[in-house]
Amino acid sequence: MNEKIAQLVDSAGNLPREMLEKYAIKEVPLYFSFDQEHYYRENIDYSNTDFYLHMKNEPQQIPKTSAPSIYDWLKGYREMYERGYNKFIVTTIASKLSASYQNALLARDMFRESIKDAKIEIFESGTCACGQAALEIKIAHMINCQKLGWEDITKRIGQIIPNAVSLFTVQELTYMLAGGRIGGAAAMLGNLVKIRPVCEFVNGVVHPIKAVRGRRKSLDYLINTCVNRIKNVRNSVIITQQALCEEDELFIIKGLKQKLGQDIHVFRSSVGTSVGSHSGPGAIGVGFIGD
Repeated sequence: MNEKIAQLVDSAGNLPREMLEKYAIKEVPLYFSFDQEHYYRENIDYSNTDFYLHMKNEPQQIPKTSAPSIYDWLKGYREMYERGYNKFIVTTIASKLSASYQNALLARDMFRESIKDAKIEIFESGTCACGQAALEIKIAHMINCQKLGWEDITKRIGQIIPNAVSLFTVQELTYMLAGGRIGGAAAMLGNLVKIRPVCEFVNGVVHPIKAVRGRRKSLDYLINTCVNRIKNVRNSVIITQQALCEEDELFIIKGLKQKLGQDIHVFRSSVGTSVGSHSGPGAIGVGFIGD
């Protein structure tokens, strides 16, 4: 097979930057704002490091996020079409978390009014961050292996999405409270007794898996949960994402390699600003395609 298929993603998955370049993936940015007046494009106007340093230095400024507009998606489709593509595979953050998916659909309808030969399949990942990134890396590999055609790839994506897993833990519960992910009493109690919940995104909703006391225990639990759920190591895609906690990320990678095999490849990225607005500095996650 030698079909020319474009891959477009929104920035909520925050793929490793080298992946975008290697596979010519078009990233459509989400936005964030510290004052709800000036909005910045994720991965374009602000570095992730500067973003998290701002959150640490100005803790009273809880950032807000917004989805890519219909125009943003339309611009992305046009750019890839002008580069010679007429088949597009698009993935977005879960629709319960953002309007990105809906706007991508509306932009597709507008685009098709003038570009009749365009084929655009849009998939809602059902998750975000590292799980979304794992899914998008898997799709990139399928597109570029040159062994699968358009119909086979789109069919397989539908089968893979339910197995895209995002596991994470946070350093502070304050940001999850501000984003409405947990209640005020739970956040206050958790911070007082240093509870570090290990959570999972399931169909766009945060599900606490285990409440663990202490950072290191939460990292150990995260590692063990991944190991227990990754059955087919060779065919899986694994990625870690962190927000100003690289030492913890390296600890997780070391633990995964010790238990799954030293030869496994673990992709690395940071927690993007659109997701990090709700998890804060110190958040860390592991995404993978499970069985």
